[in-house]
Amino acid sequence: MIRRVLAVAAMAAAALATVPAGAQAAPACGAGYMCNTQYFSDPARTNLVGVKTQFCDGEVSTWGRVTGYIIWSTSPCT
Repeated sequence: MIRRVLAVAAMAAAALATVPAGAQAAPACGAGYMCNTQYFSDPARTNLVGVKTQFCDGEVSTWGRVTGYIIWSTSPCT
């Protein structure tokens, strides 16, 4: 049991250690808004590697990979 707990703790620490210091998380998309998150491979945000769009009807479209370097935008639904 203790070995299992230690293994889980080690995996969680390793996952957190892979997030770059300058990384950020996307805010939650509020009701009544369409939200777009663009993911980049570097802090300068020069190489787009993925996108997540949450549409007004709740549908979510994604492609590529998720990183900690983002540009997030939102617009009200009409």
